[in-house]
Amino acid sequence: MKIRRLSQPDLPEVLRIQRECYSQDFLESADSFSAKLSAYPDFCYKAVQSESVVGYVVALPWVFGEILDLDRVEYSIPSDPDSLCIHDMAVSPNARKAGTAKQLLDAVLDTAKQRGYERLFLVAIQGASSYWKRNGFEVVDVDESLKRDLSMYGEEATYMTRAVEEV
Repeated sequence: MKIRRLSQPDLPEVLRIQRECYSQDFLESADSFSAKLSAYPDFCYKAVQSESVVGYVVALPWVFGEILDLDRVEYSIPSDPDSLCIHDMAVSPNARKAGTAKQLLDAVLDTAKQRGYERLFLVAIQGASSYWKRNGFEVVDVDESLKRDLSMYGEEATYMTRAVEEV
């Protein structure tokens, strides 16, 4: 397994993996992924196995207590990001037992540490909060405003955080 930077030519594979992993309600367009990559590609990676893309992660510098809108076609990094938001991480079902997700997460953590970020956050969907808890993330109590924003991610959406340095 090799972890490499995600780039625009990888988007057809990202869309394929997304369709394998998410319900129709959470699918984002190629334009949305392209916008995120254009906004800040430094925290976006792909996992490659036998020359095939089997997983990806898209993360952006952001402000803790906020979330990225789902499927927007324009993103700009806030002027005062204090954290790193893992917007999306998905692994093809046939590559899940190979430690692919852990390698993608480690790539983001290593880069975040190098860049001086102290906190990661994300929105766990489709019951993924148990996975994220096993990897050091904790559920955050959210206010009513953030709860409304989370509704675009479904009823089970959970706002979670962890320190970059945690094991």
